[in-house]
Amino acid sequence: MKILVYSAMNAETVVQNFGEPEYSYYFVLREFMPLLQQLGEVQVIEAPATEVDPLYRAATESGQPCVFLSFSPPHLTCLDLACPTIPVFAWEFNSMPNETWWPDRPELDWRESLQQCNGAIVHSQQSADAVRELMGDSFPVVAIPAPLWDRMGPAREHLRGANDPGSEVIEVAHGALFDTHDPDLTRWLPTEQDIIRAVAEARGEIPVDHNQGFRRAPKSAARITLEYLVAGYQQVLSCRVPDTWRPRLDRWAVQSDPWQPGRRQLQLSGVVFTSLFNPLDGRKNWIDMLTAFCTEFRDEPDATLVFKLGHRRQEDAVQHILMVLPKLGSFRCRVVLVSGFLENDAYLDLLNGSHFAVNTSHGEGQCLPLMEYLSCGKPAVAPRHSALADYINEDIAFVVDSSADATAWPHDPRIAYRTLRQQIDWSSLCKAFRAAYECYREDSEHYQRMSRAAVKRMQQHCSIAIAKARLEPLLQQLLERTPA
Repeated sequence: MKILVYSAMNAETVVQNFGEPEYSYYFVLREFMPLLQQLGEVQVIEAPATEVDPLYRAATESGQPCVFLSFSPPHLTCLDLACPTIPVFAWEFNSMPNETWWPDRPELDWRESLQQCNGAIVHSQQSADAVRELMGDSFPVVAIPAPLWDRMGPAREHLRGANDPGSEVIEVAHGALFDTHDPDLTRWLPTEQDIIRAVAEARGEIPVDHNQGFRRAPKSAARITLEYLVAGYQQVLSCRVPDTWRPRLDRWAVQSDPWQPGRRQLQLSGVVFTSLFNPLDGRKNWIDMLTAFCTEFRDEPDATLVFKLGHRRQEDAVQHILMVLPKLGSFRCRVVLVSGFLENDAYLDLLNGSHFAVNTSHGEGQCLPLMEYLSCGKPAVAPRHSALADYINEDIAFVVDSSADATAWPHDPRIAYRTLRQQIDWSSLCKAFRAAYECYREDSEHYQRMSRAAVKRMQQHCSIAIAKARLEPLLQQLLERTPA
């Protein structure tokens, strides 16, 4: 079988578009590649409208079955192709678009889009049920989470041989780092006037002025000189200075302007809760996470929350979070914001240095970072809704309560309430944080049971073997329906 695959992003463009809509489809395609390569000859497509059908005709003429998997939502899938087409997409709501808001864009009604496809692959049972509700029970659809469990095997081995969590120094190759245990942090926080202005801009009472931000605090001439020297060291002298100089220069680099992208070092401590997300995606609901953590652990200096932020506009992302911190009053727990790229070893160090993965989203299509952490035996603090309902339970997570809440489809400019998301129960989140903290501190046997259960649970949820068992019948059904 010849399998043609497409994602709007590739390894090069995803970096420039990190955090933008549909960027995650590239990562999903990457996770599916080892599975697809077991099932046939895989070819990556860059321009579906011009490439797919010629390749399809060439394959069929040689007697080779051919299918096109488009890693994109239905309304962005290339339609009207001769080649059998299957969109592979994530969806976090209980219903799918069944109307269009532009007369000349009928594909926005997903019934119109999917009618021109030969089936669909989604990543959760909720999404599969929504497709059947939209298209009828006879429409071929299967729920297959991204099969990443096998890829995390080396990471699991790395963790087994690593030091105790919290003992690593994590190297951030090129990014910003803010730490509430840094006594110098207050000079980078917004003032009362900054907050007043931001609220007025958000309400439309005054025009937005990006030059009035708070990203810089006044600096002395000595500070500016030091930062220029450090920048010079990092860019020019890193290969030439004596090794005995490096620790001191590295320490100065860490202490320089946190807004300037550069090499950073992070030493974690205490009980570490980590969340990886796009901070400009409102569905991730980081405000509940931050406020609940800082309230519950106001007097716990050894409770640490790490936000690993993923978005190309890192200044906007970080500023939104920094704007909230002064409103929380004093707290002794630790909050760390890391924005920037982590090399593989640094990512593994962060994973090993974390005790729990945290998710407080309003809905998930599958949540790759949470699946990765669970696959490596890190229990979670998370709700059990949308795609998370397929794998989160009390054996592997401290479950957060939630309830249905009306909302709009994310790409609907009318912001018309047509579907449901889940609203986190804030008090339940506080209790889940506390229960996780006490579990690690006081019941190591229970924590280890949860860790082992998480690895096993994810093997049953997102391994290549599980995905293959679900995908092969769909492809076989497709071939039986396709005329020779």
